[in-house]
Amino acid sequence: MEDNMIDIGDVDAPIYRIFSLERLLDVLRTQTNALVHPSKWDDPFENFFLKSHAELPDGTHVSMESLSASWYGQCWTRNRDSDAMWRIYSAAQTGVRIGTTSRALFSSFYQESDTFASLKYLIGSVDYQSRADIERFLSETTFTDLAFGGQPHRFGRTLLVKRPEFSHENEIRLLFHDVEGNHGHDRLAIFPFPFDRIVSEVALDPRLSETDFAQRRKELVDAGCSVPIIQSDLYQFSPSTIRLG
Repeated sequence: MEDNMIDIGDVDAPIYRIFSLERLLDVLRTQTNALVHPSKWDDPFENFFLKSHAELPDGTHVSMESLSASWYGQCWTRNRDSDAMWRIYSAAQTGVRIGTTSRALFSSFYQESDTFASLKYLIGSVDYQSRADIERFLSETTFTDLAFGGQPHRFGRTLLVKRPEFSHENEIRLLFHDVEGNHGHDRLAIFPFPFDRIVSEVALDPRLSETDFAQRRKELVDAGCSVPIIQSDLYQFSPSTIRLG
């Protein structure tokens, strides 16, 4: 399993993800988690290699559509609290941040009993590279360079690259390669997610009123959340007394 953890560093360091309240309630009720096809990610440079056209030595063009369609991912971050992250992923103040570690998340995701586990399950840190570096990589790399050896790591690494404009996200990504082509459906791949075993922290939007916080906390508890639920203290301010003389 450790061989499929790419450039993670401290596997016990905390990582976080902001879900919408509606989506997290579904996670709690079903105890499942959905990874999405990278085509659903916004940045056009996401999945840049698998979006490219392959060409054989004789000039024949080869579609990479089937290979591209077999990958799924989910984005996490090392940032515990960030104004930008709350405003992007909780624009209507309906976001819920959950916390875990790379070890806890990946241990639950990686299926040791799966014969092809080493080919399917990955987790890795995102590497932030310039557009020029990405384009240089594409011009210098062949399909064979990435496929040699049959391991998913080289392909997986292409899904762990973003431009520096996104470096504030400080991402870690959970990746799944649907080798057998029978797991994903409608650009989603769904996996068991024993919530209380994986998640160590739940936090609601820092801009919520006390009333809204209490209401949403109750919704989460009613859906089965037994992890302590707090409100992010990002905007909490306690005025100091200033001496005038």
